[in-house]
Amino acid sequence: MRLHIIALALVVGHGAFAQKTAPSGEKTVKLKVPPLPPSTEDYLVAQLADARWMAAEKLDAKVPAGAEVALIGADPMSTGTTTYVRTKPGYHLPLHWHTHHEYATMIAGKGTYVVDGKKIASVPGTFVIAPSRAKHEFTCDGAAECVFIIRRSGPTDYNWVAAK
Repeated sequence: MRLHIIALALVVGHGAFAQKTAPSGEKTVKLKVPPLPPSTEDYLVAQLADARWMAAEKLDAKVPAGAEVALIGADPMSTGTTTYVRTKPGYHLPLHWHTHHEYATMIAGKGTYVVDGKKIASVPGTFVIAPSRAKHEFTCDGAAECVFIIRRSGPTDYNWVAAK
């Protein structure tokens, strides 16, 4: 019983301390910090049906319209993200490279990856690694949209290769 009283006193005392206002003349600053994404190093479940999609061109203005991304989580140490990516049929992501590795698993649709000049026919279940600085591009073939899970080993960047 005594332990409960002590614990209650500590909680009430802490709450009272936290409610103190700033001394007169001082301003309280409130910062809006975006929430951290879920950690890919902890237990995590993602459902495609629950994805919150946003236009991919918000990540880089040079990404052509027609692709969307939805964050699944991020590695807290490397800040590499894991995302869903969805493209419209006929979509083409031009030749580019990233500083960090990209791991892509196609989960819907049909398309063609080109990694360092090698064409890879992609269907659900295809897994492609584009190593750091490997030039790659993707085209969504057929009449259906293409959907991927993409994991990056570090921060996302796009380095576009000029068309010849």
